[in-house]
Amino acid sequence: MFKLTQGGSPMPLSVFIEMTLSAILTVWSPGPNNILLLSTASKYGISGNIRFMTGIWSGSLTLMCLSGLFCSTLGKIIPGIQPVMKYLGAAYVLYLAWQTWRRLPPSDQVQEKKPTWKMGFFLQMINVKIIIYGLTMFSAYILPYETRVPILFAFAVYLMILGALGNLIWTFAGNVLKRGYSSHYRLMNGVMALLLVWCSLRIVGVL
Repeated sequence: MFKLTQGGSPMPLSVFIEMTLSAILTVWSPGPNNILLLSTASKYGISGNIRFMTGIWSGSLTLMCLSGLFCSTLGKIIPGIQPVMKYLGAAYVLYLAWQTWRRLPPSDQVQEKKPTWKMGFFLQMINVKIIIYGLTMFSAYILPYETRVPILFAFAVYLMILGALGNLIWTFAGNVLKRGYSSHYRLMNGVMALLLVWCSLRIVGVL
């Protein structure tokens, strides 16, 4: 058992691994921030994207904290809402699988304006994908095992770090990843979509 706390039921290691896999598939996939990082990396380099990335990470941590607080508070106000949120989260993961399958490779015409901290922060704060991702992670994986604020904050930081690693991969890979994804996007999309379907079924206990 993967035990983070002394009280309540410990999170099984299998659940922690599933949560991590689901998070990676969601935040490492092509999205507005990752595509912008991909398109600006070759022009401005890593140093030219530092402020943009720290803005993204600040926005991500803010959203993860708000998601944990919202889900925890809602669960206390409306007892029994957690199973409903779990099914809604699973449905959203299925939607992500469909969107991943349909996604086209990034365009060469993506704007090249040098990104700023403010741009990264606000782009993340209005990113519906990341908002629902945070709600899904907490309602489906974390809150069934833990409700204490310090531990919820630790999970928020962990989820933010997973996203940050994905941002760094897209930034460092630059044009290499862009060419590879453009050539094999159907295969890569298909694999990610199938893994997301598996995660969705695991959330509701089908597998």
